[in-house]
Amino acid sequence: MEHLGFKIRKIHQLIKLHMNHNLKQLDITVSQMHVLTYLFRYGDEKITQKILSEEFGVKHSTMSGILARLKEKGFIDIRVDEQNKKYRNIYLTSKARRLKEQMNANREKTESLLIKDFTDKEIEQLCNYLDRLYHNLLTDSEISDKVMECFNEERTIERRQRND
Repeated sequence: MEHLGFKIRKIHQLIKLHMNHNLKQLDITVSQMHVLTYLFRYGDEKITQKILSEEFGVKHSTMSGILARLKEKGFIDIRVDEQNKKYRNIYLTSKARRLKEQMNANREKTESLLIKDFTDKEIEQLCNYLDRLYHNLLTDSEISDKVMECFNEERTIERRQRND
């Protein structure tokens, strides 16, 4: 029998493969999708590259590349903040706003594929099992507080994205 962690990893890889396939049709990458999703959710606030870098836990240069490609593709606009000239605010374009429903549809398509041939009861049981696996790993006292702090920051980002 395959180890459970290995099975979960293979499932994760297949989900990512499906996601990348679907996003390719929209001309975006997974990283770009995450940034767009964040902007959909918090775009009414002033969002800067620094905020995005901190929120996603990536280097300034990494976020700069993601934003440059999104700007090239016409999904975002970057403008100098009128109140503080050293900040550049990120704004969604109408082209990006048209992607939101397609991104959600792709997510639903992948999730439907995941639970195909499952009964409602089996889906509920699966969710409970996954929650228990998550809880077991989360409460492992051998993991340092620093590592858990980073993990919790990542989970916060993911929760915000799921709420879109």
